[in-house]
Amino acid sequence: MPLTFDLTEWRDHVRPAAPLILCFGDSWIHYPFHRDGNLSNRFLQFGENQSFDIMALGQNGMEISAPGKGNLYTLSTFLGFERDAVQMIVISGGGNDFAGADDLLPLLKFGNAGDITSWFKAPETAALFARITRGYENVIHLRDTFCRNAAIVTHCYDYAPPNGQGLLGFSPWIRPALQQVGMPVELHGEAVRYIIDHLANVQKKLAGRHPPYFFVDTRNALEEGDWDNELHPTFAGFDKIAARFYPVFAEQFPEWTSKPHWV
Repeated sequence: MPLTFDLTEWRDHVRPAAPLILCFGDSWIHYPFHRDGNLSNRFLQFGENQSFDIMALGQNGMEISAPGKGNLYTLSTFLGFERDAVQMIVISGGGNDFAGADDLLPLLKFGNAGDITSWFKAPETAALFARITRGYENVIHLRDTFCRNAAIVTHCYDYAPPNGQGLLGFSPWIRPALQQVGMPVELHGEAVRYIIDHLANVQKKLAGRHPPYFFVDTRNALEEGDWDNELHPTFAGFDKIAARFYPVFAEQFPEWTSKPHWV
């Protein structure tokens, strides 16, 4: 069945008798630089004979705390029309909220070489993850409004290597900010772990408050060679990340799933 990426295609799409899965979020939903190298395409492989009907909405670089009126309008429009059909909403968001000099640098300060927490401003860090939480809760509110029984499925990315690798001439998202505050190189990896673990804690709390809500812990899924740059996995890396989602798909759609060879 088709994987659709915008409302223009969806308007002419005839719904099959198959589970409808909505993917909403950032570039991990529709990363364009490896053929089929994103979560939406990999999820399609979970459906027996690609039987799932998948809609991917959002935007590369989208911040979940401020997705923009256009993305929220598109999301609410789709949910309004497909309220009786959507059975799962996969959300990928939060990475762009703290990746990039404009977002990461305001969280940092000069600290103690022996304590990674001393390099982060506690009020600013707490405020950031409060905004991320509210961003997720906005999507949850739309789920509760239009399709209360649809399961929400989320993740927390993985411990990206802050190696200065950018994309197509764009600056890297993590290492410049760490360097600017003088953080020792040996702490760079710990800084990433600190941020990603905060996001994982946000997801755990949301899952406890807003069922049906499944948090897929994607930490430690990837090795260093599985990263294309500081934010995005390679094709094989997306396989490893998507494989963490398979048990949720199999539980929610037991009659429709078929385990691909890469899981």
